[in-house]
Amino acid sequence: MTKPLNKRQNAKAATRKKVIDGAKVLWAEPGSYKEKGGAGIREIAAHIKMSTGAVFANFETKDDLWRAAFECEPPIDSVLTRAAPELFQTLQDLVDIRPEVSKGDDAFAAQTWRIAEALLGRVKDQLLEEQRKAEAKASQPPASTPAAVELAAA
Repeated sequence: MTKPLNKRQNAKAATRKKVIDGAKVLWAEPGSYKEKGGAGIREIAAHIKMSTGAVFANFETKDDLWRAAFECEPPIDSVLTRAAPELFQTLQDLVDIRPEVSKGDDAFAAQTWRIAEALLGRVKDQLLEEQRKAEAKASQPPASTPAAVELAAA
């Protein structure tokens, strides 16, 4: 038989639940976890009118809070996950124009291909942009690392 919780344990459990519930509300929209301007620990604390310390007293990291709230691993930041809202909208657009599919309508097929090509073009552009950024970052020398000559002179 389990022992009933005391007042302190009940208060801690209530705080933990409040933090999880606040995170679920702020992370309900796709992309709200990782996107710039997305909800972090400070935003969740403000939303539930508690301190960031209260959040960190219950969860070591933002990822730990995600795991507790949704019982799965946090979303991965990638071109595909960032494109997810557009992918969803494109699929929704396809569903919206779907009524003519069963009739073998050529106009529907043409529209479908235009939408698919546009989406693929956007994803391709994002991939190329990420590649350019990675190459630019790799070509820059680290700013804070002193050169060997500077170290020898010191």
